Amino acid sequence: MSAISLVGAAKDFGLRSLFSDLDLHVGERDRLGLIGPNGAGKSTLLRVLAGLEPLDRGERRCHARTRVVLLDQEPRLDPSLTVLEQVFAGDGEAMGLLREYAGVSHQLALHPEDGQLLARLSALQHRMDGCQAWDLERRCREVLERLGIDAAHQERTIGELSGGNRRRVALAAALVAEPEVLLLDEPTNHLDAEGVEWLQSYLDRFSGALVLVTHDRYLLDRVTRRIVAVERGEARPYEGNYGTYLGLKAAEEEAEASTAAKLKGTLRRELAWLRQGPKARSTKQKARLQRIDALLEAPARQGRTSLAMAATARRIGKRAITAEGLAVAVGERTLLRDFSYDFSPEDRVGIIGPNGAGKSSLLEVIAGRRPPSEGLLELGGTVKLAYFDQHSDVLLAKDGKRKVIEVVQEAASRVQVDGVELTASQLLERFLFPPAQQHQPVAKLSGGERRRLHLCRLLIEAPNVLLLDEPTNDLDVHTLSVLEEFLDDFRGCVVVVSHDRWFLDRTVDRLFHFEDGRLERFEGNYSSWLERRSESPTTAPGPAAVAAAAVAQVAAKRSAPPAKVPADGPRRRSFKETRELERLETELPQLEQQRRELEQHLAAPSGPDYARLEELTHELAALVERIHAAEERWLVLSELAA
Repeated sequence: MSAISLVGAAKDFGLRSLFSDLDLHVGERDRLGLIGPNGAGKSTLLRVLAGLEPLDRGERRCHARTRVVLLDQEPRLDPSLTVLEQVFAGDGEAMGLLREYAGVSHQLALHPEDGQLLARLSALQHRMDGCQAWDLERRCREVLERLGIDAAHQERTIGELSGGNRRRVALAAALVAEPEVLLLDEPTNHLDAEGVEWLQSYLDRFSGALVLVTHDRYLLDRVTRRIVAVERGEARPYEGNYGTYLGLKAAEEEAEASTAAKLKGTLRRELAWLRQGPKARSTKQKARLQRIDALLEAPARQGRTSLAMAATARRIGKRAITAEGLAVAVGERTLLRDFSYDFSPEDRVGIIGPNGAGKSSLLEVIAGRRPPSEGLLELGGTVKLAYFDQHSDVLLAKDGKRKVIEVVQEAASRVQVDGVELTASQLLERFLFPPAQQHQPVAKLSGGERRRLHLCRLLIEAPNVLLLDEPTNDLDVHTLSVLEEFLDDFRGCVVVVSHDRWFLDRTVDRLFHFEDGRLERFEGNYSSWLERRSESPTTAPGPAAVAAAAVAQVAAKRSAPPAKVPADGPRRRSFKETRELERLETELPQLEQQRRELEQHLAAPSGPDYARLEELTHELAALVERIHAAEERWLVLSELAA
């Protein structure tokens, strides 16, 4: 049985169709993920499902008593309410009883002899016992704390909170409401990694229907059971989670390419046949020849566009960034102390930690936007730094009335990309801004499109050091995949602050984690760090953290898109893969030496220390498995073209 149905639904945005003739049914316990490029209409489709946006054509069917809650990207909250009052503002039975109980209690305090109020309060208490409303405040506080809103902030009014905290309050209110249908638009924005892990665990247990728009691909892979791809006015369903969708999509594109190649082969043969003999000179035949020529020159599928980012970084010297005894403070609060590290020109560094720890403040110090409170920070003489911060709305404030193309032309009217000179218009087309959209005001772009424009504006300046502060916020999953591939080939230093576990796993090989005002170094990506943390005897992670580590390992293997082999030869080895190959060539002999030493220990005569023998046996087995995995990876990388 469907909780919400759209039948023959259509929605236009000016001259552009977001979707047309759409049939979409959300079942009572459905787990649906909406994906598609920025501006395709995902957020609009969520608002249509919620009944907040009218359809141009078609019908929305939903029972009047079905409770539907939408977490919008820009939630409307009452600035005069406290955080707890805002969370209680939902229309669930328990919330209604709790609000009514508070009101009657207040009236009874003013009129203690009122018998009717006493009777009403007694009846309310009985009803609250039945629906466990007494426990609601405790649950609200727990959800808020899990999402990063501590007890002190819970007593503040909404008007006193930052934009990120307001988003977290809106998310808490949506979760606590426990509706029959929960619609979430980018719920992980402004959450730290632990908050995302907790949210993932919560949604696993949610009993109603869920429709999710998110750039967090681990979350998408974990909680969804069906994917709907919204693109070019179509909404195409795929059964399965995000990993299954990637496999189906790859097979679909391969089949389309094969069909297109066969069609063009047939057209070429027919064209050759038609050009033979005198019939080819007739007017009708000439028209037919021209149509076939046009079909041959047309792309395989009209409207199919792909984002293309090519590295345009300038040369960088031997030194990128040097930090010595660095300290960062905001007001009287010290966020970071005594940090020393030499960022190399080839570094891929991730910085993680809870909200408010100081991650963005550290990037602002490196970018020169604020001075360090102590210590020394120096950039190499050849460094050209680009800072992709969280505030792409600066484009809206500064350039809202300007045309999209003017924002890019301000940086450069032409740019060299892979040896080819591109105009600003051609570069914008590579970033999925068609010519018609290039002459629109920036204010008409969606949040994700503004982020993409902000990224284009930075990359046109050919930086060799990239500082990325939550780069995945508001970008669609396809753009993120292309950005990850771009970073693989980027010849320079990359420093990333992100809560996106998939993005960190793909782009960094060293982490710094905020721990009590210090940055602790870890060699490896986020999944490796999470696994190490779960194994540490000094740390007691919750089940969400352990589950996330397992999901990260499985999803990374299962969901990674298959490598594409160009038609003109084998795929070239990326810059990051070249570094990995060099590391393996150094590491493999060392592993073999460790293996020989362990085998010698086991072969040597020893006393009846069976526990030690068992320990060495397990250690040898793990080492052999590691060597085999390293050898297989070395073979894969060595076969790629240099």
